[in-house]
Amino acid sequence: MTMDEHELTPAMGYVFSARWVDPCESLVSIFWKFARANSAAGHVMARLLGPEIDPYEGVAPRADVVDVRRLRHAFDVPPKMLYGSLIQTSKRGRCSDRLRRCHRCMGRGYHSVIHQFDRVDVCPAHHLPLETKCRRCGYEAPFVINVRLLEAPYRCANCRWAYGNKAYSPASHRPMTRAERIAICGKSYRLHFG
Repeated sequence: MTMDEHELTPAMGYVFSARWVDPCESLVSIFWKFARANSAAGHVMARLLGPEIDPYEGVAPRADVVDVRRLRHAFDVPPKMLYGSLIQTSKRGRCSDRLRRCHRCMGRGYHSVIHQFDRVDVCPAHHLPLETKCRRCGYEAPFVINVRLLEAPYRCANCRWAYGNKAYSPASHRPMTRAERIAICGKSYRLHFG
């Protein structure tokens, strides 16, 4: 696959489906799904964030920093879905600057914006404690979209140890169960309005 370095579109087209995106999924997780589906290099994907952003330094996935219009063009998903994948500016102080994740969610190819809230200590869907450190090397990844994070989908950016119990593939994507959707969406509602 050949890539146009100025845009994320490969010369022959790319593969991505809005059906792969689950409720409250983080932008990091959406990027990882894109990476898995297209074997796209991290520096090429990071350029999607804007020409003024250093792909190696990256940016926090916040609504006041990320240009949703640029992303919508590349991922071809509704803007509402992309806004929901970002940390809202008003919630910034209450969110972790480290990647917080659920082991089971990562195994199914999912990371939620909900996991980043400091007030959330366990995954609403699986009732497992959220982790920040790699189980193998202890590395704590910053919650920043940069080349290092993008080139390690669902794995530790330091040692490449899988965060989940199996590798995610878009070919074997299964949507969230009804119970998982209810738990994640309910927690999101309570965090924003309760």
